[in-house]
Amino acid sequence: MNRRELFQKVLGAGAAVVAASVLRGQNSSFSGPAGGSRGSQLVTILTGPFDTSSYPNGVRPLTDTPQFATYVRIQAHPGQQGKIAIGNSGMASATGNIADSAFIELWPNWDGSVDNGRSDTWVLSDPDWNNTINLADLYVWPEIAGETPVITAFQLA
Repeated sequence: MNRRELFQKVLGAGAAVVAASVLRGQNSSFSGPAGGSRGSQLVTILTGPFDTSSYPNGVRPLTDTPQFATYVRIQAHPGQQGKIAIGNSGMASATGNIADSAFIELWPNWDGSVDNGRSDTWVLSDPDWNNTINLADLYVWPEIAGETPVITAFQLA
């Protein structure tokens, strides 16, 4: 089983434990951006509900300063009613409908009636397990002000 299949099958809190044990037995060199680091310990660097209400137009980057990760998971918060748009810095300066400049939209499962109550989820992972995903380059916009997507990001440290 390759690393990508591992995360596709085991998402959530248990993924960090499983992936860390798999990675400990592997040696490879870091080829990510300067300033990024890579070790053998998978650590959570961002987790939980993500509030964008204090940012202009409700559009917010995942981090305000560059922070590199190897795995990012964004989910529409189950029970909420608005969709979540994910994009780049073009969303922050968009005029009109911000969602038009997004590259993906996630829909919530507001009443829990389908898919065992799960909402849409988007996952981005580095196939070589290098910390190359800059969280400052990913922007999130909840359609309804005050709603919060659930975001988890892991880094090899």
